[in-house]
Amino acid sequence: MFNRPNPNGKKPETLDATFSYPDSQKIAPARIDSTSPRTAMITDQVEIKGTMAFDGALEFNGNFEGEIISEGTLTIGSEAVIKAEIQAAKVIIRGKVQGNIIATDSVEVCDQAELFGDVRSAKFILSEAATFRGRSDPIEGKAAAPEFSPVFRRLSPKSK
Repeated sequence: MFNRPNPNGKKPETLDATFSYPDSQKIAPARIDSTSPRTAMITDQVEIKGTMAFDGALEFNGNFEGEIISEGTLTIGSEAVIKAEIQAAKVIIRGKVQGNIIATDSVEVCDQAELFGDVRSAKFILSEAATFRGRSDPIEGKAAAPEFSPVFRRLSPKSK
């Protein structure tokens, strides 16, 4: 309801207004499933320098230089260019990363992704079509090499 002043000094007129929207705009808004973890996304239009810390899941598609710290999942999109030291629970790389990564859960380097740096993680997954130049170590420390000598003794021909 709107009041419009009347220039003749009489009592203002009251106007009733009704708004209608086309059915195409009455689509229910998307809802985030309350059982799923929070997820955020940074587009390829963003460039950040400094330290970024977050909780939950983040998909990053822009340019970043600095340090990334999280207890959640960092997904580096195919358009992303990252020059950073990364500490997170899980890191999924689809773009380009230069820097060392420490992940308590896993690091996955997908097809066409590039990683130049060292990785310390409980699990390291490297796609055949990915580029990786660096070192990889298990997060709990160096794994002991298995003992092969008993196997080689069984396979060697017996002396006559």
